[in-house]
Amino acid sequence: MKLEIERKFLLKSMPDIPPTEIVKIDQFYLKNASGTWERARSWDSNTKGKCWIHTVKKSVSKGVNLEDEKFLTEKEFKEFKSKCLLSTTESRFISKERWIYPDGNLYWEVDMFNSGHHLIVAEIEIPTKNHKVNIPKFIDDKLLLEVTGLKQFSNRNLSLDINI
Repeated sequence: MKLEIERKFLLKSMPDIPPTEIVKIDQFYLKNASGTWERARSWDSNTKGKCWIHTVKKSVSKGVNLEDEKFLTEKEFKEFKSKCLLSTTESRFISKERWIYPDGNLYWEVDMFNSGHHLIVAEIEIPTKNHKVNIPKFIDDKLLLEVTGLKQFSNRNLSLDINI
């Protein structure tokens, strides 16, 4: 498991400068028998191709999660997706487009959500909780407010119930 420390910001629109990478992401969530949410993600990058990732996160504190990630085969991803679609328990889905901007050794990821919500959220993973984040002008120009730790802006909470 790795420690994920991130800051999130709500934006009023996408940045005006082109990203170095654009990724189409479909995420399926399934609450397993122990009550833990699992996520399987299809990641389709315009520069690196396609991959599939399984993730389990556990919140540690505001903006900090323990994250267990592993790559999946396409077949394993489709099996997880089928479990979500056939589930009689809780399952969720969200689709988004991610624009990626390098910032030194870090990356700004700007997500535009279009499945049920039209929201734009920028996030940056930082190495330590007290790491000073310098917000670049292309993000600051669009910034509405910081939403780090606000659960209503988590991807899972923005996702839609599949079994409605």
